[in-house]
Amino acid sequence: MPPVPASFDWLSDLTPAVNAQESWQAGAYDQESLFHLVYQPEGPFAISCGAGLLAEHIRRFRFTPDIILRMGQMRQASGYSFFTESFLNHLQRMRLRVNVWAAPEGMLLLPGEPLAILRGPFAQVQLMESALRLLVWRSTQWATRIALQRWDKQNWNEEDTPAAPSPPLSTFDGWKIRAEYIGGAFSDQIIETIKTPSRPVGDSEGLVLVWRDGAVPPDAPKPLTQIRRVYRSNHALGDIWLTPEQEEKASVSKTSAGITDARTHRHKTLKFTRFQNLYQPLLAKGHPVLPNQRLAYLRQRTLKQLEAFHFAPLREYPHGWWA
Repeated sequence: MPPVPASFDWLSDLTPAVNAQESWQAGAYDQESLFHLVYQPEGPFAISCGAGLLAEHIRRFRFTPDIILRMGQMRQASGYSFFTESFLNHLQRMRLRVNVWAAPEGMLLLPGEPLAILRGPFAQVQLMESALRLLVWRSTQWATRIALQRWDKQNWNEEDTPAAPSPPLSTFDGWKIRAEYIGGAFSDQIIETIKTPSRPVGDSEGLVLVWRDGAVPPDAPKPLTQIRRVYRSNHALGDIWLTPEQEEKASVSKTSAGITDARTHRHKTLKFTRFQNLYQPLLAKGHPVLPNQRLAYLRQRTLKQLEAFHFAPLREYPHGWWA
């Protein structure tokens, strides 16, 4: 399937640009910072979605002279321009240097585990916030809601994967159809979405939280930069949360590890035969490095995750800091 154009307008919401300008004026715009993009599901899990849309958007977006001109013409109620000439000059010269690691689309995440980890200049991450919210966070919300219906019905087997949706995927409704397809929507659900246009507003279930130099959850003492999901054969045994220092020290040859569970705060030793790093590179110094993947493949990943985790009771599934 060809790349999906993510026609997202960074200026549809001026708040991130205004915040980035404040950082520019305060001299904090270039400060190296760590952020987590967090979705707080109402149910027992979230299905990561939207990373492909973000990658395609970044591939195409530039602060062109037309965009700079448009920003310069924007006025507050007082008549003053929203953006100063010096800030607009900065944007025109700017080269995106943000690194992003994201969970693969269709991956099952537990509450408190971020959708993406971002590291880069403070103001540059601020500029990306509305794209992160609408392309990644909102896609995750749509995919998760559909996947929960499959979960409740214990229905995750398909002999034939339905064809990927064909309507334009460069609109708000197109993003929703894409996410619902990845989440496992049936054909009649996708048709209903096509027939009933949505609006890019609505409920705030889970909210969008971008934590600056924080950890997940926000009261945790360490910055999380990787999660190792450990397995015995094909059965997931637990998620080990790692700081940068722990990731450097944690041997890839070990077959056991201790964790402090995030829910019970109890220590537990996991013995495993293999592990998977959940966060994969999405942007490297602002350049997309995510390979294009067929939507049908991402959908099957979701269904396989639902099947696997239904037999690994999530209420007892350990996840927390490496100890």
